Amino acid sequence: MKKLFKNVARLLLGDYSPYFIYQWTCSKASIPHSEEQLLDVRLVDETTLKSLGDSRLNEQAGYCGSESLCFGCFLNNQLVGVCFYWYGSRYKKRNFWPLKEREAKLVQIIVIPEMRGRGVAPALIRCSALEMARQGFDNLYARIWHSNQPSISAFESASWHRIALVVEINPFRTSRPIRIKKKLSCPRLCQG
Repeated sequence: MKKLFKNVARLLLGDYSPYFIYQWTCSKASIPHSEEQLLDVRLVDETTLKSLGDSRLNEQAGYCGSESLCFGCFLNNQLVGVCFYWYGSRYKKRNFWPLKEREAKLVQIIVIPEMRGRGVAPALIRCSALEMARQGFDNLYARIWHSNQPSISAFESASWHRIALVVEINPFRTSRPIRIKKKLSCPRLCQG
């Protein structure tokens, strides 16, 4: 039945892409969790990222550049994960979710496979968000594929909140997809 629904939807809507939008409000910053004391999360520049040993993480250097901040997560001086935030004109290339002044979007996160499921991603997300707040950002956003449960769990564990569902459709193979946004009520976001 699920396969039939997908086929009918693709026939009517063309290619479609459902994403959740998550938000972290910097004014509600919290203290890092105790397990994060073993991890060292810090800003990393492109040169440092390219010089570190793991090729899976080195390949992400293309996300570095102007109006981009890269955070590395180290365990025993070994880089085990990275994430990148874009803002300003750098982000306008993507412009999937509208950003205001002092807002940024987490555009990429990767943790080496050997470290997945060990709390590295939530720690990297949470600690980098705290540093973004110290850098002067008010709100942070992330776009997550609707069925990417590991990412959803990581962001929710890092105290980010789901605020919207965005579906892009391309009926009749139009030149530009149509973007439908549905804001979600999130009472937890409003609690202190």
